[in-house]
Amino acid sequence: MSFHLRALLASLLLACCAGATAADFPCLCDRDEIAAHARLEFEIYGPLSVKVEYFGFIFHDGERLRSAVVRSRRCTPSDCVIQVDEAGKRIPKGVRVLGEWHTHPHDGAPQLSEHDVRGAYRNRNVRCYTAFYSNPDGEIFAWNPAETSVPTAMATRERVGWYGEQLSAALGTLARL
Repeated sequence: MSFHLRALLASLLLACCAGATAADFPCLCDRDEIAAHARLEFEIYGPLSVKVEYFGFIFHDGERLRSAVVRSRRCTPSDCVIQVDEAGKRIPKGVRVLGEWHTHPHDGAPQLSEHDVRGAYRNRNVRCYTAFYSNPDGEIFAWNPAETSVPTAMATRERVGWYGEQLSAALGTLARL
């Protein structure tokens, strides 16, 4: 994604948050709630990420957390780019943006890409901004969007789940019945 598109997106994110106060958004900076929302999104979109990536900006609309979601074109093992500016256009005005999440295709790279790191970094000044991704095996990680390189971002990763957990638990329950 071009620098100009990323700059436009960062401006859009800041504009969406302008004028909002903590009273407007009761879950402001509830990182556990944000991570729970991201895990739910991964439960939906992770299994669909066989040959594509999904990306979503997480926002609070005054009532609940939601995501503005887009999908990439078909990926190849060496190339998978998603137009996140389209997700930015789907963010309603006046909401509080709190983060982003994206999947990697099932035959994709297990680590973050330079595009992933640079994109999240551009939003590092958005209050409470949290970045998540899932690797091809379905593990879900949060990482620090203030990092400037793949190695430093990867060093801050924290595993927050696996998008097969709920399915595995349900199958285990069914097997015991």
